[in-house]
Amino acid sequence: VRDTGLFYMAKYETTISMYVDYLNEVGGEGFGYNPRMSSSDRCGIIRHENNTYGVKLGRGQYPINYVSWYDATNFLQWCGLRLPTEAEWEKALRGGLYLDGDASRKKPNPMSERRYPWGDESPNAGGVFRCNYDGVDDGYESTAPVGTFEEYSSPYGICDLAGNVAEWTLDWYTTSHHAGLDGFRVVRGGSWMAVPAACDAIT
Repeated sequence: VRDTGLFYMAKYETTISMYVDYLNEVGGEGFGYNPRMSSSDRCGIIRHENNTYGVKLGRGQYPINYVSWYDATNFLQWCGLRLPTEAEWEKALRGGLYLDGDASRKKPNPMSERRYPWGDESPNAGGVFRCNYDGVDDGYESTAPVGTFEEYSSPYGICDLAGNVAEWTLDWYTTSHHAGLDGFRVVRGGSWMAVPAACDAIT
């Protein structure tokens, strides 16, 4: 069987509501739960005394936060999915050489080396806010509901690959480029705590 390089990626970040469904099925004595998830402004999960979970009012469509690499992997296995590799994540952000797929090759990507999902403009260029990053100028003190900046999604229509919450990938830091970080998992995309320049495809 020839490997076509085809893969799929979720359009939106995992929401708190989705993660709570997972916790209620497999959480039991706290598996997959981090006490920081109770933070009202950064997450919003309620852990009840009977080891069931709920979502604080208004927080269901915000992205899950405080999830370890292992928790993310376990959640995705529960969904029948996996984390993307770092290369897959970057292709999802930049769009690859052809936007209609390498087999068709009819629609070249005009910006295959773009810095951000929307192009090369910084997240706040011209007073337009294209993602959720450090500070309140983008309208959010911490995380934003998933898809808030959908207008600035990737060429494949994937939202929030820049800012909001950073994404785990399947890969380890293993090259000399990441000297001193070998043994750590690769995180991409920046977050609501990152300065605009740190939300790009390079970081």
